[in-house]
Amino acid sequence: MTKIFSIKGYRFICVCIIFLLATTSVATAQVPGCIDPMANNYNAAATVNNGSCSYNVTSYTPPLKTALTDTLVETSGLQWAGNSLWSFNDGGGLAAIYRVDTANGSIIQTVHLQGASNIDWEDIAFDGLNFYIGDFGNNADGARTDLTIYKFPFTAIPDQNNFPVATIPSSAISIITFTYGDQPQPTQPTAANSTNFDCEAMLVDEGKIHLFSKRWLDNSCTHYQINDTVAGNYIATTVETLTTNFLVTAADKAPGQQLVVLLGYQTNGTANHFMQLLTAYNNGFYFNGNKRTINLPDVTVMGQAEGICFRNSNAGFISNEKFMRTYMGFPINIPQRLRSFDIRNFVSDLRATYIFSGNGNWSASNNWTDHTLPLSPLAGNSQVIVDPLPGGYCLLDVPFTLAAGAAFKIGMGKQLMIPNNLIIE
Repeated sequence: MTKIFSIKGYRFICVCIIFLLATTSVATAQVPGCIDPMANNYNAAATVNNGSCSYNVTSYTPPLKTALTDTLVETSGLQWAGNSLWSFNDGGGLAAIYRVDTANGSIIQTVHLQGASNIDWEDIAFDGLNFYIGDFGNNADGARTDLTIYKFPFTAIPDQNNFPVATIPSSAISIITFTYGDQPQPTQPTAANSTNFDCEAMLVDEGKIHLFSKRWLDNSCTHYQINDTVAGNYIATTVETLTTNFLVTAADKAPGQQLVVLLGYQTNGTANHFMQLLTAYNNGFYFNGNKRTINLPDVTVMGQAEGICFRNSNAGFISNEKFMRTYMGFPINIPQRLRSFDIRNFVSDLRATYIFSGNGNWSASNNWTDHTLPLSPLAGNSQVIVDPLPGGYCLLDVPFTLAAGAAFKIGMGKQLMIPNNLIIE
């Protein structure tokens, strides 16, 4: 069934294809096992992934991108949004986020949050329309009663060329507060760095806020969930716990992929760093699928890495705070820096993904992440994600064909205009 309609003078085509299959039900036994060909216990006969995959030890050094300005000496989180990289400083810094030039590490724009305070900012997330700033660091004594997430629309940020310094008015900022559902109330103070109710990692997915704790007592991570993103006071419910053997300091989800990455480090020795790649998960969990650990260098190379984000479906950035310590009589002095990463060699079944993240014509390469336009027809193992800048739109100004099996996704609340034919094979 094909429907043609117009909005604001544009001709839209909505193609709905309904398949009616007459099948004979045949009872077949499901075979649980590891279904990842990259795993060392891959089972070609398995039909159901049971999360049992194990992997050979894998080491990886994320390439150095650039030093960061001294403004970000305590960079504690990263987010890619609006074709820009954003960061901020840890607790005690300004209640502000910074648009960063990834070529030289300088600050393009400083955005203050009116009325907000930076007690212990730890991570930043973006849902395609709104920023979320997590003021929920809780390592001092584990007893904070003001765990807070600041939310504001991306469109509240003015153009950086005209406003290199800007302020988000308090009227545009929603405040989300929460307590942990499994933490006894009232909270009881502990010694510093001796609590399981600390958090430095957050992402927003499918209208829910997901928190990943930094459990100091057992080097594991609990996934908590806040079931809404509107202003209010919530109980963060426990979803699952994973033994990571490192402290989780950041998290992000790859756009268009079933892929979450956790970043963290150990506190003993020279603080080895790690990425945990989570794939093939299901049913609202992240820890029930494949879990591949990638060994990163230690603190003498990575500094104290606390920020990670994807810029596309397989690659992104890692940042570290400035780190100055003496270890076994030797000084360690690592400046704040930005690194890049690419995980295509570590994850199977990644869909080739093309992301429209600008504003205006489909045919303009600078509107696409990494300036890569999708080819027509779009192959069956590929996907297009239309996620224009907040307040912007995507105009399909050229004919485009989707081959069978290809995916076409439009971000929540985003606009796609189709004056030409969109053909679905």
